[in-house]
Amino acid sequence: MQKSTGSYEKVILTLAALVAAAVSAWLVMLSRGFDDSLVLPAATPRNQMNPPDTQGVSAAIATISKKYSWVSPVINGKAVPLNKSILLVRKGAEIFDLFVAEPKFRPPMTNLFVAGDKTKDPPEEELPNLFSPNIGLLDADSDGFTNEEEFNGGTNPRDDKSMPPLTNKLFLKQRIANDYILQLKSGDEGGSPSFQIRRVKPEPARNVFAGLNADFGFDKGVNRFVILSFSKKKITHPTLGEIDAYVVKMKDNATQGEFELVQGEEKNLAEYEAQFEFRWKRLEVIPNVKKGKVFQLPGVGKSFMVREIEETKAVISPIDEGTGQAKSETIEISQN
Repeated sequence: MQKSTGSYEKVILTLAALVAAAVSAWLVMLSRGFDDSLVLPAATPRNQMNPPDTQGVSAAIATISKKYSWVSPVINGKAVPLNKSILLVRKGAEIFDLFVAEPKFRPPMTNLFVAGDKTKDPPEEELPNLFSPNIGLLDADSDGFTNEEEFNGGTNPRDDKSMPPLTNKLFLKQRIANDYILQLKSGDEGGSPSFQIRRVKPEPARNVFAGLNADFGFDKGVNRFVILSFSKKKITHPTLGEIDAYVVKMKDNATQGEFELVQGEEKNLAEYEAQFEFRWKRLEVIPNVKKGKVFQLPGVGKSFMVREIEETKAVISPIDEGTGQAKSETIEISQN
């Protein structure tokens, strides 16, 4: 038992001696490397040094000592501070200063309109896609009006609440005529004057004999007309030459308008209807609207009354939301 214990002790002592020897060798190697790092490099003698770069030194001194004259650009009669940026853009071979009025970079829009008014608080931003040649056709604030339409309307293209009148987007698509043609065929001015009046259109054609101051019509239950008076005048007939013809003065009870019928001649009391197109954000067709009737702009809720319907334009008036009556203001809607 004691023999076995002694053998273990010898092994442990041998291993410890080997580890100590290895650590000693490692420390010796480290100390030799550290010693080498303490060796100072030899200095270069003065007579072996390169001459100084006198030319570079002279250039540096000249740059530091040189005085520069900075000139401020003048815009609208005022010198621009040198710490302010100037928006210069190039179109083709021409340079444009967008802080001055002329020349215009994107006519007819002004430079101030497209570049923004920097004197405002906060300053306005330039319009998006400033360098696009069709910037006038773009809609910066997505309010349904192009930048050029807002420029012409004097509104802000950067604010979707600021826009031209919506009626600028309303157009007369076509005028629809509903013909109503009358013709005075004959007359009898005896004891009780009577006149034969023919409705040519709309079909079917019909004849009516009517006296003075008596309401009459061409459809059952509808007495639209009345003869107020009559007279005679000379007319030239295509086959009979000069003859005496009756002229009757009549009133249209539907419109309260007065007109004359000359014997042998046709008179068209056409009723016109306007068909509109509302081209705001998307195209909306407003179906046939007669004179004196009211219509609404789709998706907006604003109402208007049609006052006149001409061949190439219509005249409308806005409806007062409080009274429901048409205002005296008139707006011309052109055909386009």
